[in-house]
Amino acid sequence: MPHKTFILCTGASKSGTTWIRTYLGNAPRTDMGPLGEMQVWDAATEPGKAHFLMPTPPAWRRAEFTVHRLLGLRPRGKVLRWWLQQDPSRYVPWFAGRLARPNTRLSGDVTPGYAALSTETLRRIDDGFASRGITVKTIFTMRDPIERAWSLLKMYRRKSKLDDSLPDAEAFLRIFAPGGTGTTDPDYHVTLARLDEVFPPHRQFVTLYESLFTPATITALSAFARIPDRPDAGGAPVNAAGDRSALPEGLAEQVFPSFAKDYETVVARLPEAVELWPHAHLLTTR
Repeated sequence: MPHKTFILCTGASKSGTTWIRTYLGNAPRTDMGPLGEMQVWDAATEPGKAHFLMPTPPAWRRAEFTVHRLLGLRPRGKVLRWWLQQDPSRYVPWFAGRLARPNTRLSGDVTPGYAALSTETLRRIDDGFASRGITVKTIFTMRDPIERAWSLLKMYRRKSKLDDSLPDAEAFLRIFAPGGTGTTDPDYHVTLARLDEVFPPHRQFVTLYESLFTPATITALSAFARIPDRPDAGGAPVNAAGDRSALPEGLAEQVFPSFAKDYETVVARLPEAVELWPHAHLLTTR
């Protein structure tokens, strides 16, 4: 029986996850499912992600979904998400069913919100697939924390989640400066520690957004997922729309204490972050 692998990409958000899903999904004998982000475990188990819970679909849509599922037809993605969120114990059997197909050896779920998953939830997923003879491998890609925070702010602005009268710099400080409101995403060092508790190193692919699209990283990712290597597939990041303007002068220094432990942890693990992360130099000026 061919070896079957499930990729659990836990984020981080704004760090190239859309590109990762696209790259994996384009590989032969791969089925990544009908949704860009499944948003099952974060919505169902993390209170801070409960806004991802789907409303109950109308009865006719649920009936249609049941027929599609019984006939093995491709389900409507949002109804599938609702169905899995209602009972996460359905998650492993559903993906195992995709992997049971003779021409499929790789599947996965790329959901940045999974960076918030507890150790217990990660272990539950791993054990569930292991009981069916399926190996879980994880991917976690990280962007310079302050650059990522600025990108998140721009996303909030585009989605009208910020007070229009509040300048970007002031909004940024209110969220990310020490004592700020923060976000529902955990710090990198928290996610890394949880992943380490559950997954041995050979089942983790931890990388930096800043080098993700390079031939060397693409080759390493391909070997990890055991898919054909396409080192020229980097190009421009997928889903990279938005204002890429640099941070106003002095803003990074003001929020750095909120991210200091992330910089320390990641630089210790991936020393190349010193050169690749624009604000890593602030570690030496503390």
